[in-house]
Amino acid sequence: VLTCLPPLLFVFPMLSIRSLFASASALRTAAIAPLSARLYGVSAELKSKFDAAVQEKGSAILEKDNDTKLKFYALFKQATVGDVEGSRPGMFDLKGRYKWDAWNSLKGMSQDEAMQKYMDDLDALVGAESEKKVYPNFAAVKTPMLPEGCFSGKVALVTGGGTGLGRGMTTMLSKLGAECIITSRKLDVLEKTAAEITAVTGNKVHAMSADVRDGDAIKSVIDKIQSDIGLPDVVINNAAGNFIAPSERLSANAFRTIVDIVLTGSANVTLEIGRRLIDAGKGANFLSISTTYARTGSGFVLPSACAKSGIEAMTKSLASEWGRYGMRFNAIAPGPIETKGAFSRLDPTGEFKRVAISRIPTARLGEVEELANLATYMVSRRGGAYPYCTLSSNRSHAHTSYICPLFLSPSLPYGMRF
Repeated sequence: VLTCLPPLLFVFPMLSIRSLFASASALRTAAIAPLSARLYGVSAELKSKFDAAVQEKGSAILEKDNDTKLKFYALFKQATVGDVEGSRPGMFDLKGRYKWDAWNSLKGMSQDEAMQKYMDDLDALVGAESEKKVYPNFAAVKTPMLPEGCFSGKVALVTGGGTGLGRGMTTMLSKLGAECIITSRKLDVLEKTAAEITAVTGNKVHAMSADVRDGDAIKSVIDKIQSDIGLPDVVINNAAGNFIAPSERLSANAFRTIVDIVLTGSANVTLEIGRRLIDAGKGANFLSISTTYARTGSGFVLPSACAKSGIEAMTKSLASEWGRYGMRFNAIAPGPIETKGAFSRLDPTGEFKRVAISRIPTARLGEVEELANLATYMVSRRGGAYPYCTLSSNRSHAHTSYICPLFLSPSLPYGMRF
């Protein structure tokens, strides 16, 4: 070992000098790239298309193996710079050597040709992802799974019932015979939804405007429900709010707003109805919509993660305390389900959807009707085996029970569900 030291001491300074020259070369390359593009005669129209392809689809490469990444790296460098410059990196820079070799393999290819091949290969890559096989066993079933009329004579309250998941669950409950009440802040949206669902199912849907954050407003709505219709047999806490934001930029008001809607709002509804059910000696089934990141955590949605974690704690706590009164408390933490309102705010570019589908062995997102079927099962008599649990799409926890209705481990891409 000692005999190797002098040569190594000589090599490492040389590597440092080489790195210095490499940095200078990189700076020079960046500076002359526009001039190089003109000298190579790059078409302005082709360059525009190339830039758009990189911006809109380039992230698809990040999910691929190293060979694919190297191929696209080489094409990108050849397209934007031209032939490789500088000497091959030293033996201690294995990553640099691989990248240099890949780029050097395209020596002589014009920038126009490299741009076109990059776009063609990227289209093929993205197209192959979009055509991932969907096994019949993973196909969505949108019709009610419970027997017709199984909720006849039952009253169901769904918060946030005017749109998205709330509307889907209300529709399914109404199809099965329930008399439904939907609430949110926007009465015009509620009335339109109620009329449309009633037209389809033939069962009455009531629209009642209330802000779940306002305890007095919730009390007034529950007063009206109790006097005009009767205390609910089913309560679904679905009202929610969310937005994408770096945590360091969150204001106190932004954080409080989400927590008030999701957690405080659900508590306002649940506690107000629960107290009245206890006084009336009546049982009921409560269901809250949680999220998978309530347990795993997730960047950029801190207020929602905190609030949804509180929802699950409330579910378990009230199940333990109020089970003796004939009340069941459960939650569902679904995987990604595309709804217009949520995805327009959280995924305006469609990038999350594309990446999510690439990682889901079922090769699709969940459907609203699938969640609705699961929800109606959990609040029905057939869900009586679950006095309290959280049903999730992909994880388990010692204190709760989970099932996997939509998505599987990536090691099981053969159309099997476990």
